[in-house]
Amino acid sequence: MIDLAKLPPERKIPAAHAQLRREVLERHVTESLAPRSRRVTYRLVVVAAGASVLMFGGAAAAYVALRPATVPVADQTRCYTRASLKGGDHDFYGTTVGQAVPAAGQRKAEAAVDACAALWRQGLLTLDSKEVGMPAEKRDDFPVPALIACTLDNGIAAVMPGDEQTCARLGLPRLQE
Repeated sequence: MIDLAKLPPERKIPAAHAQLRREVLERHVTESLAPRSRRVTYRLVVVAAGASVLMFGGAAAAYVALRPATVPVADQTRCYTRASLKGGDHDFYGTTVGQAVPAAGQRKAEAAVDACAALWRQGLLTLDSKEVGMPAEKRDDFPVPALIACTLDNGIAAVMPGDEQTCARLGLPRLQE
């Protein structure tokens, strides 16, 4: 422990030394703060740019995935047996049928789902089958999975087994009309 009674007496610092010490301290403070403020500004600009890219990119992706679409190609509907776009335009799991004409008050999406559901109900389509197949027994009550109508990039209606999020997961808009 330090005995304060044994400390030497206070000495006066010459004015020139005090002024020099003050100048050195001020220069050190101003030089150390200037680069930091530039770094902070640069970081803020980078964070703001990144946030805006994410925000606008997310909005664009949401628009593409969730926008309702109509079917410009009115003579076809694809009935998929799996919720997958693998296989390309002509080689996919399912079959292509003529576009169903909507009944009075029925939307195109409902007509497309009904057309594909009829194939499932007759046993012509089964989950994960590559193409249409004739069932071993003749009946009209085969199970029909939950179906959702999407729109392919080429405008053809695509009816897939799945739920409300299936189209978005595949990057396709839902068929709304």
